[in-house]
Amino acid sequence: MIFMYRKNILFLTILSFLFVQMSFAKDNITNPNDSSTNNNGLRVVSAGCLPATSSTELNINNVRTLILGGGDMWWDLNNAVYEIPQGSNKHSMFAGALWIGGLDDQDNLKVAAMTYRQDGNDFWPGPLNGDPMSTEYGSVSASTCAEFDQHFRITRQEVEDYVAYTNCISDPDCDMSAYSDYVQPSIISDWPASRIDVDGTYDYLAPYVDVNGDGDYTAGLDYPGYDLEGVSDCKTDDVLFGDQTLWWVFNDNGNIHTESGSESAIGLEIQAQAFGFATNDEINNMTFYSYKIINRSTESLNETYFGQWVDPDLGNYQDDYVGCDVELGLGYCYNGDADDDGAYGYNNDSDDPPPAIGVDFFRGPLADSGDGLDNDMDGQIDEPGEQIIMSKFVYYNNDFSDHGNPEDAIHYYNYLKGIWKDGNPMTYGGTGWESGNPECNFMFPGDTDPDFNDVWTEITAGNDPADRRFLQSAGPFT
Repeated sequence: MIFMYRKNILFLTILSFLFVQMSFAKDNITNPNDSSTNNNGLRVVSAGCLPATSSTELNINNVRTLILGGGDMWWDLNNAVYEIPQGSNKHSMFAGALWIGGLDDQDNLKVAAMTYRQDGNDFWPGPLNGDPMSTEYGSVSASTCAEFDQHFRITRQEVEDYVAYTNCISDPDCDMSAYSDYVQPSIISDWPASRIDVDGTYDYLAPYVDVNGDGDYTAGLDYPGYDLEGVSDCKTDDVLFGDQTLWWVFNDNGNIHTESGSESAIGLEIQAQAFGFATNDEINNMTFYSYKIINRSTESLNETYFGQWVDPDLGNYQDDYVGCDVELGLGYCYNGDADDDGAYGYNNDSDDPPPAIGVDFFRGPLADSGDGLDNDMDGQIDEPGEQIIMSKFVYYNNDFSDHGNPEDAIHYYNYLKGIWKDGNPMTYGGTGWESGNPECNFMFPGDTDPDFNDVWTEITAGNDPADRRFLQSAGPFT
């Protein structure tokens, strides 16, 4: 029997600026244990897809950032590209990526994750075969990967103008002279709505509005799926978000997992959106991301954790602290001293205090029914439609210690579960790994962890400000 699970996850990045930001960073330091063979010397038969090369700017508001096609974003593979305000040459993020891990029905560990591509890739562009009756179900060809090595960039205004134009054509009382200069954007006709060339099915890919209800994307009539009428339920309906939207699709089954070293792919197809709103309020300083995650393997993934990995170089990357707000599901980075100095610092030429950047699980995966957990921190357990917000918050050092950069699949999965590389759990207080302290789920939560009554931050821990990276995860779920 074929199992297909869909999980929709939405999060946003928030720049709270007392006065803005920067980012210039570095990837992992050189691993002294690295060798010429990939992690664990894997030799796995694969589709032979090439790593994603696509990159597209999201830039409709006060943020200008770069989205890549391989499960990572906010950088150009060398430098930070999360500029805010636009034109300032100040950057608050260096890189971000998805981590997903779990156990198959035989308890084999499967992980898909990205950091800096120093060891390789775990994600490749393109959708997987979605025909459950096909012997090719869950697979992908190198040609499909190459075809979908791109982002489909569109704006709500383009769609509104297109709909107004087509409506006018069909209305005998409409004055067509108002559209004498109208040119239909190519993205309308090129919208990747159909799966027919991927797997022969009539399921859709990118969301669209089927005006004539024939189940097919008809150019000149149908249009990309913004909710122009305001009637959709954004929690359940598959729609486009934002004033500017990047849509793309990638998978973890296009080649061997050289980044995490996972011996097997999970079989994930991930349909992604990055979007922003042009407003006159704080939303103008935010970017948003939504992932529809489909399990196209032939079995469940159990004890699953979904994580957002973040390298938040806030201006000068060498003087940062990180922390979290448990109830809000928010991870954040702030300056470790009063002056974000240096050429890329946010207030190197100002008396203003430095800013902070935050990443929020605005909406998380659906919790398994009856798991007995308060997954959304609202004081209720197992309510219908309960979603999992941030379940763990971990930071680790840029080294290859037991509390540093992950090197094997089990390290990625352990971090998603709040466990250090040596197998020991996170503990509350100090550095987070003192053996005599109680176990915890969230590092540096201030006073927001409901399981503890005191305050724990990087400041109270006595840490020196430095280059930080953190991971927010949601789980476990099936």
